[in-house]
Amino acid sequence: MGLFGRKQSEERLRLYYASDIHGTEVLWRKFLRAPEVYKARVLVMGGDLTGKAVIPIVAEGPGTSVATLFGRRVEVHGEEEIAGLEEQVRANGMYPHQMTREEVDRVAALSEEEREAWFEEVMLETFAEWLALAPERLADPAVRCFVMPGNDDPQGVDGAIEAAPRIEGCDDRVVEFEGYTMLSLGYSNRTPFDSPRELEEDELARRIDALAEQVDDMGRCVFNLHVPPYDSGLDTAPELDENLTVVTVAGQPVMAPCGSRAVRDAIERYQPVLSLHGHVHESRAATHLGRTLSINPGSDYHTGRISGCLVHLQGEKVNYQFVVG
Repeated sequence: MGLFGRKQSEERLRLYYASDIHGTEVLWRKFLRAPEVYKARVLVMGGDLTGKAVIPIVAEGPGTSVATLFGRRVEVHGEEEIAGLEEQVRANGMYPHQMTREEVDRVAALSEEEREAWFEEVMLETFAEWLALAPERLADPAVRCFVMPGNDDPQGVDGAIEAAPRIEGCDDRVVEFEGYTMLSLGYSNRTPFDSPRELEEDELARRIDALAEQVDDMGRCVFNLHVPPYDSGLDTAPELDENLTVVTVAGQPVMAPCGSRAVRDAIERYQPVLSLHGHVHESRAATHLGRTLSINPGSDYHTGRISGCLVHLQGEKVNYQFVVG
């Protein structure tokens, strides 16, 4: 039955899924508009929420500040221009931070561990501001909004998610909504980048199994697993050499699967009705692994557009539509 088939006895549940927004505030705002735009009653954000860089905006004199953005010196004058620069930085998945030259020098002199702690503090300040938008944007109390971190997110985001009003943490647990269960795990298998949340395949398998044991009916279960299943078409990315350089042949990047074998095995064994994935930005795709519909909407976060998927669940039937906002 397609999206516009005859009405059946059980009401259709509309779920909106997106992932990998990497600190881009405009995408978070668009995500929170999914109930308004798509009439979705359940929202799921699948991880990799935070950005990876702070851009200092340094006061250089009365009314004048400078920053380095994409290798280019930018000079702004007055509060309006500073605000415009901050918006530009946020739109590119980074964190603007107004500082004095002395503060910049102090941070530069910190040890690597101390700089990481300073960055996390700045990032969490912005992340808390994001989460504070939810009560206003999600005015309908019937809408559920589930958020989990991904492999690139530092450990500090967990507490912010748990404390946020109208946001429900779901990582490493089973939750219920409208007759369905959802198990979630934000960790990935090992990557070349040594990101904050990575596990060996056997540990990924153990954690997924521990969650699956809590589910009574896989025909009405959603797997929300940040990393996609191995060699599924949802996990194809440029191959990297030992120097993290893209491998090319005849000038073209060599593409290879990078997903998790443990995730694929779990999907094939448990056969949930649906599995949702992110992690690999280049692999927007949907496929069936047995009866399970597996989806990765991909990510184009640097463009200011949010790549998502609108899923319709009705009993043990599921349909989907990729959407870009």
